[in-house]
Amino acid sequence: MSGTRTDSALLAALRQKTGVSRQRLHQRAQDCKTKLPMSTPEAIYTIAFEEGIDITAYLDSEETARVRALVAQLRATSPRGGEVTPTRQAKARPRRAPKPTLVTIAGLSVERLPGMSAGKAREAETMASKVYPALYVFENSARELISAILRQALGEGWWDQVVPRKVRDAAMKRKEGEADDPWHGRRGSQMIDYTLLSELPKIVGANDAWPHFEPIFSRKSFFEELVNDLNVSRRVAAHMNPVSAEDVKHIEAAFRKWAKTLKAKVNLLP
Repeated sequence: MSGTRTDSALLAALRQKTGVSRQRLHQRAQDCKTKLPMSTPEAIYTIAFEEGIDITAYLDSEETARVRALVAQLRATSPRGGEVTPTRQAKARPRRAPKPTLVTIAGLSVERLPGMSAGKAREAETMASKVYPALYVFENSARELISAILRQALGEGWWDQVVPRKVRDAAMKRKEGEADDPWHGRRGSQMIDYTLLSELPKIVGANDAWPHFEPIFSRKSFFEELVNDLNVSRRVAAHMNPVSAEDVKHIEAAFRKWAKTLKAKVNLLP
């Protein structure tokens, strides 16, 4: 809710219920902002709350709590101690239940889960269709590429030959930690499967490994910068948080750069 855009579905529901123009709603929002410091979206949400719209269908719990707090402050500061003035048309209209939001994830249409806002449902669709696949394919293709190149050049013992000791020790610790949860499947079949994304450039850039990657990447900084940039979004996504529309474009651009690089050097790949 701290953003500059109002939830479009909520705004449409508010206009339908009040029967007023977007300009008129904007005027009412500006009136709320003169009474109490808040953003335009927050002002719209307070109006929707006072008009009897179930804002929990569009906002998460923190956003809903924020709106209710703003409404309470507006009522307390109002000369009449009353509500944010609703339109006359709104009083005559019966309250309507919010329409469910349909989200398509992995080819399956899923109705909005109870307790989850429509905004979160739309975020889930974006993360599932654009963010997670790009990050998953990039990270795993990078691991497979590293493994294939070094195995072809050095044989099956490449891991112990060229991978920095700190990276090997950290990977082994993660693998041994799987014993704490024997009910769960293994992370992977190779030691490189137990590395972090941020550790991959350390393998590629190792003195004895880099000569085998130089024909593909030409410079160490290319792979390292690509990993570092994508890892910023990966950390956000890994904690089940959404990334912005701008960051989604950045992820897609970085992935295209990676794919184009490999396609241009396909004759050098194992």
